[in-house]
Amino acid sequence: MFVWKEGKPEDCGIPAKAVAGLENMLDEMRVRIHGYMLIKGDCILAERYYAPFHRGSLHRMYSVAKSFTALAVGLLVKNGLVKPEDRICNYFPEKLPEGGAHPWCREMTIRDMLTMRTCHASTTFKRYGGKDWTESFFRVEPDHVPGTVFSYDTSSPHVLAALVEKLTGKKMLDYMREEMLDELGFSKEAYMIPDPAGVSQGGSGLMCTLRDLAVVAHLCNRLGTLQGREYLSLDYMREAVSCQVPTDLHPVPDEQQGYGYFFWKPREEGFTFFGMGGQLAVCFPQYDFCYITMADTIGNPAGVQTLHDCFYRTVFPYLKASGTSGMGGVQDHGGMYQSAFEENRMQDFRHMEKELRERTQALSYVFYPNALGWEEAGFDWEKGAVSLAVSGSRFPIVFGTEEWVQQPLPGTEYFCECRGHWKMGHFILECYVLYEDMGHICMDFAWKDDRMSVRTVCAGEVIGKEMKAHFQGFASAVDSTLHHGT
Repeated sequence: MFVWKEGKPEDCGIPAKAVAGLENMLDEMRVRIHGYMLIKGDCILAERYYAPFHRGSLHRMYSVAKSFTALAVGLLVKNGLVKPEDRICNYFPEKLPEGGAHPWCREMTIRDMLTMRTCHASTTFKRYGGKDWTESFFRVEPDHVPGTVFSYDTSSPHVLAALVEKLTGKKMLDYMREEMLDELGFSKEAYMIPDPAGVSQGGSGLMCTLRDLAVVAHLCNRLGTLQGREYLSLDYMREAVSCQVPTDLHPVPDEQQGYGYFFWKPREEGFTFFGMGGQLAVCFPQYDFCYITMADTIGNPAGVQTLHDCFYRTVFPYLKASGTSGMGGVQDHGGMYQSAFEENRMQDFRHMEKELRERTQALSYVFYPNALGWEEAGFDWEKGAVSLAVSGSRFPIVFGTEEWVQQPLPGTEYFCECRGHWKMGHFILECYVLYEDMGHICMDFAWKDDRMSVRTVCAGEVIGKEMKAHFQGFASAVDSTLHHGT
């Protein structure tokens, strides 16, 4: 049974004034904090709860449940019950519509789901008439090729929780208890809220204590091995907490660093369990350290970002300065290994980007029918231009890779400046309006075999209703040389 040790921040180079500064800043910023912990290895450096919450309080962790679902899938993989490459439709034939699922749904893999690269633009059970949330995933019409662009879809972890329960015959948390949580000292009272059909809400239903979250975060910091026992395979865990897909189109810094298997990447090297309202476990394997919070920032658009900022301004500088030493000789338990693994992945992505630029130079793509009205797209990487055909209109977007390029904003009398960059095999194109009113259009292009998908977002009053209809959503296309009608 895992047991926490008591430590002091000073033991690893973090002065008491830094912890006091964190608490004071959270108070000054009026963050509705319910509790927080700072842990280094198996030692609790700081822990505080704010009334009426206490150490034993079960707290709604919202999307932290997604990370737990990723770990439950990791247990299935370790036990030989599934592989990440498996296609999800093969496990739920009874949920498919009459005549079979849409082709894009049929090709979707468990890995696509873990990385939020499904064929759906948003959570399907919120758009489905029935009470079967799992069924909705296979019956709601998809709108883009899976395995391409990032789309935050809570129905994805929900279906994976249903998969865990179908294959094991147990509730997801019960399965995890038997495999690892009981030995970690996870509270017996913790539970998962079910959906109307009784399936655990793997996307948002976790109810547990702050210490429950802390011990699972500690296990993940050690890449699945704790006290000499491998609970989750190293190969799976290093993939899970690595950057798998860019998330540049999200609005705030700590959501723009990329995504793993239901884990977010923070601004510094590490990974984050992230639940709505300020449920966080920000993990730094190279320091064997976690910053963990439970809060209620719902309704405060800057609340979660403030939780991050307060930590990075007060405690993190001392943690970074202290390096991996401290706490009586705690050694690296995966941080350096993970850093090398991620660097190798980035090298692979850079090689992929070079091949993509060569293969798609001057190539045109024809879009499948889509709500955006996009018809064609062509790329000239040598000249720095993307050519678009949208609802009968054709226009180029010229971009720089280092400098911004000014040009008319298509379809308006305004000017904008554009810049593009490659990231993890994706091309991110940003266009910012230069006018009395400001606004922007940003696009994420991703390729899969001979197909391409785009996710586009826009904001600002200067972006009119008609333009928003063309630049807020998803679409997929196929190499025009292979196009024979869609």
